[in-house]
Amino acid sequence: MIFRKADLEHGLNVDGETLTNLRFADNVALITENIENMEEQLNVLNNISLESGLKMHKGKTKYMNNFESNKDITIDKEKIEKVESYKYLGQTTYLKDTTKEEVTCRIRAGWSCFRRNREIFLDDKMPISLKRQVYDQCVPTMTYRCQTWSLTKATTQKLRVAQRAMERKIRGIKLADRVKCCEIRKRTQIQDIVDFVAKQKWKWAGHVARLKDNRWTLRVTEWQPRNDKRSRGRQARRWRDDIVKTKGNTWSRDARDRDKWKRDAEGYILQWMDRAS
Repeated sequence: MIFRKADLEHGLNVDGETLTNLRFADNVALITENIENMEEQLNVLNNISLESGLKMHKGKTKYMNNFESNKDITIDKEKIEKVESYKYLGQTTYLKDTTKEEVTCRIRAGWSCFRRNREIFLDDKMPISLKRQVYDQCVPTMTYRCQTWSLTKATTQKLRVAQRAMERKIRGIKLADRVKCCEIRKRTQIQDIVDFVAKQKWKWAGHVARLKDNRWTLRVTEWQPRNDKRSRGRQARRWRDDIVKTKGNTWSRDARDRDKWKRDAEGYILQWMDRAS
């Protein structure tokens, strides 16, 4: 009701339609092309919220921008903090290399979960089958929202290094023992974490491509900005780049055939296969 009253005007032009905001429950992200428009829309939203009996939490309201600006944003003469990252819906959002930083946070969370269960993992008398079941509860912590990651060799290597370290601790193997990774994997029988991530991303890509309700998820994924050009030099990996590498630019059309998309999953996963395992 508040957003219908607000009727926000400023946003990002996506194929002729303006994307002004993204909402999930009471979590809101506003999008504009400059600081002045953002300040205007925040104040409009704040005023209409007050009229409806709701108060904006200014302490949790932050803003990020990917261009140089010395101007501050204020709401009711209260300055809003500018940040380089923000945790939104459980995932830390950056305007630069999101995946690299997010993977680091996920690995840290995975180790935290691992340490909470160290009495099980480090118990020599505990059967490996039980340790494997407990470890499987750590994996969702490390791969939360992995469907949205832009996979690169660097990020997948970070995930595998963390997983191998956990596997060595589970089996009581030290680096000085010089046991090969493939041998450790035979002993633990744990699924490779990158294979799991690749499968989840492939399934999600198919789901997005088959959306039929004109939602922003698909439209922004397929969006090709016409006025802006990418900068010179090596480009950051985009979410769809590794999928395009496997299926080409027509991947979203191919993904609409659910059965064929499932059959094609193997080719995508193979590019991330751990040769050492």
